[in-house]
Amino acid sequence: MLSQGIDNLTPVVHLSAVDTLPAELVGMMHLQQARTAARERRADDTHAHLDEAAKLAERVGECNGMRQHFGPTNVAAWRVSIGVELAEGAHAYEHARTLPIDIDVLGSRERPSSLHFDLARLLAQEEGPRDGDAIRHLDTADRIAPQRIRNDPIARELLLALDRRAPRRVWELDSLRNRFGI
Repeated sequence: MLSQGIDNLTPVVHLSAVDTLPAELVGMMHLQQARTAARERRADDTHAHLDEAAKLAERVGECNGMRQHFGPTNVAAWRVSIGVELAEGAHAYEHARTLPIDIDVLGSRERPSSLHFDLARLLAQEEGPRDGDAIRHLDTADRIAPQRIRNDPIARELLLALDRRAPRRVWELDSLRNRFGI
């Protein structure tokens, strides 16, 4: 359905038009297709859809048609999330650091928290060398939206994995374990 939607809407996308909604919708469909391809482990298709969404986002800027917040920031956040899905680790993290992320445009506490959580997950995929940064991102995610992070089973699992790998006792981990009730 997403492919058909992209095919049907793309001809009505006029990037010079005042109404950017068709471009925003096609961009969001590309993001959904990228996630689907990532879950099916089709990395080339994933990146092709992310690149198409990024091209549209760059042209339309930060928009909020139908409250979807499509734009460069949202595409960057999706890249990080999909990087976790594809287990791209620090490579995806370093790429994310070059992207135009202005999380304030998304108007939500959950989105910056999710972004930091995904950044922590990317770094933790390296299994050790970047765990300190992963802990800091997990801590930031929890401080922004504790109700979302502390109850997330993946976040709890991540915290336990980081704690097991820690070569020595770290106060940040103690604090997180305490806040998570672990």
